[in-house]
Amino acid sequence: MKLTEYHYVYYSFEEYDRGYIGSRTCKCLPEEDVKYFGSFKDKTFKPTQKIILKSDYATREEAYDDEIILQEYYKVVENPHFANRAYQTSTGFSRKNTIPFNKGKKMSEEQRKKLSNSCIGRVMDEETKRKISLANTGRILSEEHKTKISNSTAGVKKTKTDKLKLSIKLNTIKLTNLNRLPHTEETKRKLSEIAQGRVPWNKGVKGKQEGSNKKQLIFENIQYSSITDAVNITNKSRYYIVKYSTFL
Repeated sequence: MKLTEYHYVYYSFEEYDRGYIGSRTCKCLPEEDVKYFGSFKDKTFKPTQKIILKSDYATREEAYDDEIILQEYYKVVENPHFANRAYQTSTGFSRKNTIPFNKGKKMSEEQRKKLSNSCIGRVMDEETKRKISLANTGRILSEEHKTKISNSTAGVKKTKTDKLKLSIKLNTIKLTNLNRLPHTEETKRKLSEIAQGRVPWNKGVKGKQEGSNKKQLIFENIQYSSITDAVNITNKSRYYIVKYSTFL
């Protein structure tokens, strides 16, 4: 048997102190839902009483509509009498045009330590990473934002761990770029237009003649007449052979 759902708008409050406006869906009659006082996040708010403002809604969306009207009328986020920290919307809570309750307040060292300890060993799942990536895809920073980031990092020395993380990230980007899709015709055309009129850096520079400047070398305890011979015989790269050879 399917239970009936009841939707209602309520006002919960502390005796002679703050209040909270919200909406609720429950399986029992609203008057019997006496243990629920709201989904507030303010731990200092401890209501003991609740008033059912209206309960004859056919759907939760109708209850949302009245909740939104009441919250906007009483300015519950800005009004210090209310414990609401965000306005209800048809798709969830919104903090647009509201001032955070902790703005200007600095965390104590104890709070920072607790926050740091709570994040140790915390690993994001792949779904969370994907959502964060999608949220930041195509995001363009303003010049003011770029300046703030630049100023905040000025004079900050990177640790060995920071450098290692950056190196891994850059190498990952390089490997990703190697596997990227071919340029479109439009991209090729734009690159061609940009390159028009440029003079190659090595234009007119003659390369060294291998035959006129051969150097004998010892690589892995074997003597070779030139670098080219060592490359052809060992199948090692030219850079590797030059780095680990002894020239005669």
